[in-house]
Amino acid sequence: MKSRGEAVADILNFLRDVPLLSNLGGSSLSSLARECWFMGIEKGGVIFFQSDPSESAYIVRSGNISVVLNSPDGREMVINEMRKGELFGELGILTNRNRSTSAIARAGSELLVIPREAFLRIIGDEPLMTRRMLELTASRLQNSSEREGALVFMDAQARLAHLLLELDKQEADTGYITISQDELAQRTGLIRQTVAKTLGNWRRRGILLTGRGRIVLLDHKALRELENNLIV
Repeated sequence: MKSRGEAVADILNFLRDVPLLSNLGGSSLSSLARECWFMGIEKGGVIFFQSDPSESAYIVRSGNISVVLNSPDGREMVINEMRKGELFGELGILTNRNRSTSAIARAGSELLVIPREAFLRIIGDEPLMTRRMLELTASRLQNSSEREGALVFMDAQARLAHLLLELDKQEADTGYITISQDELAQRTGLIRQTVAKTLGNWRRRGILLTGRGRIVLLDHKALRELENNLIV
């Protein structure tokens, strides 16, 4: 087990490699490192629930975190995916409100926990951090607007094709995607039966192959045409 001094040094080294915090003052990073800690979480673990108090922000050290919006009737929709080096959970702290979403680990993950007071202090002490938070918020708002546009103006096939192409891009266009039908439904706002029916249709047409939690894209051109409603 690491001593507290070793743990702080480990946290400080991690913070220096986080793009959001690069170029911040060394004293600010050192102070922040002393107030934070790493937290491990298993696949499926909940970091926080919608409506929980906003007590901490988090930076992903490893793994994959889904930010999920829950509806009153129990449905869920994944609205963002957080990966290594990315910050989440900060909005409730900045707005002084409870959580507007839930956060769930999609794989075994390790997170840096930043207490509310420490997060607010570094923003107050570092003008550059304030500017970067504004840029981050603006970027996420733009992405949110694009996502909402896709849901409003795309039919079920177009939504699913769009998501599969986006996921493939994240995997460097390998054509191999690891995701369940439940997750596809959550991320497109569709019901699972619609996702299963659509994938089955595309499988018969030779557009893709499906397995347990895996999809292999065979015809990117057809998916792009489906995304743009050029074929049915």
